[in-house]
Amino acid sequence: MPNRGPSQVKLFKKETAETIQLGPMTCYIFEDGSNTDNRVSCITLVLPAGKSGPPMHWHRFHDELFLVTKGTMRFVTPDGDIDASAGDMMMVPPRAIHTFKNPSETEECECYMTATPGYYVDYFRMLAKATDSGKPLTPSDTQHLMALFGTFPQGVESEP
Repeated sequence: MPNRGPSQVKLFKKETAETIQLGPMTCYIFEDGSNTDNRVSCITLVLPAGKSGPPMHWHRFHDELFLVTKGTMRFVTPDGDIDASAGDMMMVPPRAIHTFKNPSETEECECYMTATPGYYVDYFRMLAKATDSGKPLTPSDTQHLMALFGTFPQGVESEP
């Protein structure tokens, strides 16, 4: 049920944020949708120099915004690569095939990311939990987790 009545503002601090590791990427979860009636989640992603993010994928229902706050993040799409530098924002609407990586060999990149709806952050939590043992996920396991959140690998049709 949505929150009713007056609400309070809330300050989130990086040092107290929930921190999860997804391969080389560190995720700081500030808002997981629990304070926004699941309208939006807010995360900071830190990707070390020369590292890549997830495999190419698309979302059936989720919007993502990436505001680069440090370094450069390269967004890879079927139409080509797009470099976003500190201060630039990339918008990824539903059905847009994408991934990202850090093109620098010397500097980490960092971005502030929002996802709608907010519960999408649970996908990151489930991935982190599934890989916590150090054992890599099989392609089948990965596709299952992705599908639970309306996320699909490149090549899966976006329309019925």
